[in-house]
Amino acid sequence: MSVNAESQTVRQLLAWAVDRLAEHVASPQVDAERIFMHVLGVKRSDLYVDERVASRGEEDLLRLLIERRRTLEPLQYLTGTQGFRSIELLVGPGVLVPRPETEVLVGRVIEKTSGIPRPKIVEVGTGSGAIALALGGELLQANVWATEISSDAMAWATKNLERLQLPNVELMEGDLFSPLPSDLRGKLDVVVSNPPYLSDSDLARAPIDVRDHEPRIATTAGPSGLEVATRVIHEARQWLRPGGWLLLETWAGQWSSLKILLEENYEVVSIHPDLGGTDRVAEARWPGSGR
Repeated sequence: MSVNAESQTVRQLLAWAVDRLAEHVASPQVDAERIFMHVLGVKRSDLYVDERVASRGEEDLLRLLIERRRTLEPLQYLTGTQGFRSIELLVGPGVLVPRPETEVLVGRVIEKTSGIPRPKIVEVGTGSGAIALALGGELLQANVWATEISSDAMAWATKNLERLQLPNVELMEGDLFSPLPSDLRGKLDVVVSNPPYLSDSDLARAPIDVRDHEPRIATTAGPSGLEVATRVIHEARQWLRPGGWLLLETWAGQWSSLKILLEENYEVVSIHPDLGGTDRVAEARWPGSGR
């Protein structure tokens, strides 16, 4: 379909956009709708009855975003947001897009802290802030600290914290546990992390949106894929209280190796599936009676 800026209605432009994306993305209709809803500020149902002619500015932006999506740039980078549990996060280039699978990790942390009056939780490698902010919003009596080594990702997390106004969440920039106040040593109820867990060879086979667009520091750990997780496992021992829990996101192909590492350092080691039934959340308890 040719696009004539003088006569194309929103509905006609949408048809063009779907056609333009058809050979490049798995769900061209859905992706085009979301881009149009974002640019025009309308509901999905409005798109199919909108007979007005798009303004030049609207059309230029729509066409730009459709072309960017054709390169498989993440849709969330184009719309600027991603839902995660009960919150909406700002996201964009420089930060990992939160996945629905990671929502299960939040649920497991909530279960582990059940019955603790004011749980102390640290998230290592917060990215957009998804896990820490979801926990802060759902566990209002908890104290949540979150660290992030990437200044680009930290900028997104800071924006999200400012929007959500959660006084029980504190963000700190730095590598893993290094930014934490020393008086938290041996006192944490939970350490939680979604570390980069792809190996270099895994990344080479990953979808283009992950491989070419999302920050490598958030997706790839090194030759084995366990480099960052191994550091978290070892360093968390200094920070957890007796009986405290370490929870890590992983994937099925990594679980057997991760299980060995956890069993060498912790007790009560287990794996829990995500909503799709895939091994996703590795759990381990630091030895001791705890509470």
